[in-house]
Amino acid sequence: MRGVFLKIYLAFMVTALVTTAVTITLAAYYRQWSNDSVNLIAPTGGYISAAELILQQGGEPLLLEWLLRFERHPSVNAYVFDDQGLSLLPDPPATVVSYALSAESYEAQVSPLSRSEILVKAPIESAGGRVYLLVVEFMHPLVVFNLPAYLGWGLLASFLIFAVWSLILSGYLTRPVRFMQKTVQAFASGDWHARMDPRSLRRRDELGELSREFNHMAGYIERLIHDQKQLVSDVSHELRSPLARSTVALELARLDAVPDQEEHLDRIELETQRLNEMIEDLLNMAKLDAQQDHSHWSDVHCDNVLQQVVDDARFEHPDSEVNLTLGEGLPVIFGDRKLMKSAFENITRNALLHTQEGTSVDLSARMKNGLIRVVIRDHGPGVPEDKLNDLLRPFVRAESARERLGQGHRGFGLGLAIAHRVVSHHRGQITLRNHRDGGLMVTIDLPPAG
Repeated sequence: MRGVFLKIYLAFMVTALVTTAVTITLAAYYRQWSNDSVNLIAPTGGYISAAELILQQGGEPLLLEWLLRFERHPSVNAYVFDDQGLSLLPDPPATVVSYALSAESYEAQVSPLSRSEILVKAPIESAGGRVYLLVVEFMHPLVVFNLPAYLGWGLLASFLIFAVWSLILSGYLTRPVRFMQKTVQAFASGDWHARMDPRSLRRRDELGELSREFNHMAGYIERLIHDQKQLVSDVSHELRSPLARSTVALELARLDAVPDQEEHLDRIELETQRLNEMIEDLLNMAKLDAQQDHSHWSDVHCDNVLQQVVDDARFEHPDSEVNLTLGEGLPVIFGDRKLMKSAFENITRNALLHTQEGTSVDLSARMKNGLIRVVIRDHGPGVPEDKLNDLLRPFVRAESARERLGQGHRGFGLGLAIAHRVVSHHRGQITLRNHRDGGLMVTIDLPPAG
């Protein structure tokens, strides 16, 4: 979103600065293009008559006094040159001298970008017949206002005004897009009730149409997901009853069974137990997906939960080695203790299932970049790189897990999926990767409370 905001902001700024430059250029050439210079030249006839009259009545001293008073005019100056080409006023501008001494006719000179915007010259004659040359200079208005300072302060003021205005306008234009981005992120994070702001829905432009289309899509997806979860939950509940009856029937069959049938009855019992475990996992997943109430959450000590998981694993697998390393000063986590324990248990059981005989399962917890990082690693064959991300989806297993199903182990591909949902439920992240020395390493990053 910052890229879109910056592009819009720069577009406004460039447009504003170009407009300012064009305005200044038009202002500089205004007199020439609007023929206003003709209106300025017209009054010079009065200046010429006045200068000649003063020269004839009072000579050079009175004319010099008149020139000195004339210099006080902010935008018009007058200069007189004698028949030797010398100015009665000291240090006249070079442009005035050049124009006065030029051999051209008495045509006015118009220079829209120079200090002397308009120069007009005319001869005046004294009472003794001596001829003088009067030059009237109309200065450019920008020069009167001190052109460098005028341009500098004008550009600075324009930049500041347009910068603030562009910032406000860019923020106004991108605000609905930013809200849409937050809504989409919330929806993608599992908040299926996230919808666009009603103000965006009332818009009559493309953004309003996009908001309405998103709400329609979000409602349709929410219904699909709800129906899917409800179907899984209903089917799982409905399967409980026939499985319970099958278990009773199995026990009754054992009463009349002969020794040759025991092996088949044991196999039926094992498969029934697996079905019960799978249904339990499915119900847990459905319950976790539907759970939105956090009122029962509390501070959870991650080290205590991990210690309990390790103690249970050592009790269930006395022949396996389970190691736990805890960092100092681990903060608490705000969440559901039971759910977190089930997530750690599922990952630890998965690690115990796949670790090589005679190797250990290693658990550790420490602070990393402001998050509590829990790492659970086995020393098994690992997982193909192209299947690592798929393991977090339900009913996806590595080939090595399938090979062990005949050995009495659980393996429905739900353990890591449940752990993934629990971690996401607590605003955490779970990643899988193969350790460089072999085995699968599961990394869990959880935000501390507060």
